[in-house]
Amino acid sequence: MHSHLDGAVRVSTAEELGGSKGLSMVAPDDCPSQADYIKYFEPAIAVMQTEEALERIALELCVDSADENVDYLEVRWAPRLHLRQELTVEQVIGAVLSGLDSGPIEAVAIVCAMRQHAPEDNVELARIAGSFAGRGVVGFDLAGDEVRFPAAPQRPAFDAARAAGLHLTCHAGEAGDPSHVQEALNLGVERIAHGVTGARDPRIVQRVQAEGVVLDMCPTANWKTKAVRTLAHHPLPRLVRAGLRCTISTDSRTVANTTLTHEFELMAGIGMTDEELQLCNRTAYAAKFG
Repeated sequence: MHSHLDGAVRVSTAEELGGSKGLSMVAPDDCPSQADYIKYFEPAIAVMQTEEALERIALELCVDSADENVDYLEVRWAPRLHLRQELTVEQVIGAVLSGLDSGPIEAVAIVCAMRQHAPEDNVELARIAGSFAGRGVVGFDLAGDEVRFPAAPQRPAFDAARAAGLHLTCHAGEAGDPSHVQEALNLGVERIAHGVTGARDPRIVQRVQAEGVVLDMCPTANWKTKAVRTLAHHPLPRLVRAGLRCTISTDSRTVANTTLTHEFELMAGIGMTDEELQLCNRTAYAAKFG
């Protein structure tokens, strides 16, 4: 449900495409912040600037996910980060969709806008993404440094995506104040990518529950971005027991250095029962955009 294409690139593939070894693609356990965590996506993004690379990496993510018995995958990435060699946004989206279509599992795409990009650029991105609705693009997202760049100015992009028939999700609650989750809710999203810090505010928790918004949580990434102090402090078990709709994902297989299997094992390790973990999976199937 929450898998970043540029965060899941095989290290061997990035090294082959970039012609160099020893790339720093795995965020350390002591990563100090979300802003620092994001930096570890850059080596992958640097080699994802051709249609061939984008198609290959999308296919490999499907293969790696299928090896874990994943049968449905939502892949998200920010097309405007892949224009360094003069590809168009349309070409970037088309290449990724081609790779996903070639994979062994059902895989669909969520197009991400970036918080640091100008609202008018993200409106254009939303309209282009909407032109691929029905052809593999199912959703629209906003990602990036949420401490420095608020989500509210990007409302026009969400309005454009909604008008184009796309489902809406937004990254929030990885860093900073719990009010960032409230800000995302105000955009009219169906799901929130993470939402962890919002668990600190009972009013936000109540609103998430009342509106039936799904929280797509990624325990290892949430710990590495310092949204939680330790994995043992992750709010997922508490939120599930309170009746909120939550799912479990990797966020970024390579950058977080994890797998979906490992994420479920971690949550079992802090006391979630098989029934609770199965509930998260059923929630994912019910809330999927594709």
